[in-house]
Amino acid sequence: IGGGSLELGRIASGEKKKTRNDSERDTQLEQEFAEFAQKKLTSGGNCHRSEVVGAFRRYFAKYRVENDEYPLTDLEIERLLRGWNRMQGNEDMSSAGFFTGIQINKQADLTKL
Repeated sequence: IGGGSLELGRIASGEKKKTRNDSERDTQLEQEFAEFAQKKLTSGGNCHRSEVVGAFRRYFAKYRVENDEYPLTDLEIERLLRGWNRMQGNEDMSSAGFFTGIQINKQADLTKL
C-alpha cells in the first residue's frame, strides 16, 4: 500500500518521467494539431476554446467520439491550442475561454465542395 501511495504521489507531482509511448503520442498530437491549425485556423478575430475543440474533433474523425483506441480529452486539445497560440505570438486564453487573434476558417470548408 505504501508503494502505491508513493507511485501516485510521483505521478501527481510530475516526478514520474514520460514513457516512450507518451512522448510519441504527444509528438503525434502536436503534428496533428499543426496540420489542423494550418488548414482550419486563421489570424484575426477571436474564438472560444470549445469552438476549436469541436472543429479539431470534426477535422480528425478518429477523435470525434471517445474510444479506447484514440483517447483524447478536451483538456488535451486545449493544451495543444494554448501551445500553438503561444508560438504564434498571441495572448493566452482569457478567463472566459476566448482566444484573441485567431478564428476558425469557415472558408476552408467551402473550398472542399
